[in-house]
Amino acid sequence: MVSIKSLQKSGGIMGKFETFVAFGDAHGDMACRESINALEKHIEEFKPQHRICLGDFFDFRALRKGIGNDESDAYDNLVSDTTAGYMWLDRLRPTVFLNGNHEHRLYRVAEEAANGLVREYAIEGVKKLEGHLRKMGCKVNPYHYEQGVHTIRKVAFIHGYVASQAAVKHSAEVYSPPGGATVMGHLHRIEAVHAVRHGGAQGYSGGCLADIPRLHYAATRHGTMRWANGWLYGVIGKKGYKIWQAEKVENNWMHP
Repeated sequence: MVSIKSLQKSGGIMGKFETFVAFGDAHGDMACRESINALEKHIEEFKPQHRICLGDFFDFRALRKGIGNDESDAYDNLVSDTTAGYMWLDRLRPTVFLNGNHEHRLYRVAEEAANGLVREYAIEGVKKLEGHLRKMGCKVNPYHYEQGVHTIRKVAFIHGYVASQAAVKHSAEVYSPPGGATVMGHLHRIEAVHAVRHGGAQGYSGGCLADIPRLHYAATRHGTMRWANGWLYGVIGKKGYKIWQAEKVENNWMHP
């Protein structure tokens, strides 16, 4: 029997296995501090080789499309949002960062804003974010359906580009290597499925790190009842893999 502790030594049994933790969707200053504290402790214990941030670590709600100057949060808390996002990054220190649709708001404004001052501010924001991540040795992937994929052997990691009821299954069919799996963020829900693909495939959505009641934009959606805090972790061999779900059960964090 192979134990997790033995996998932690020397990069996982002479390099046979690679270990990872995948987490995302903290949404800046709307993060769940308890969840991040639990994840940080788990990382310290598990010591994964790969720490993969699945995106939406910032919310950038002040930069969303269609926002008006008369809206109370039009420019509210942009500083606290980004300050919190950088704090979470510094604590969890990802080795891979997959930009999500919320980070993409910053990139979109940097490219499309009609107001020159706003555009320049966003350009500097992009430079700061990418520079901060690269300074800690983190690989940065854009929010892009092809370029936004990070693959470790048989497992593909994405932020997520669909949000339907069948999003995990669909993503697994599109992105999983044959006989492999897709790990995604974006959905905020905990889900594992088997997908229809030659050679087999599995899909995983590991929940989120956000303080869910504070995400007011989703308060009228039935799908929000499926949201939960959590993250994914596992081991990847040359031909196989095993992925576990970390989640909270009766006020206790479970990560077997």
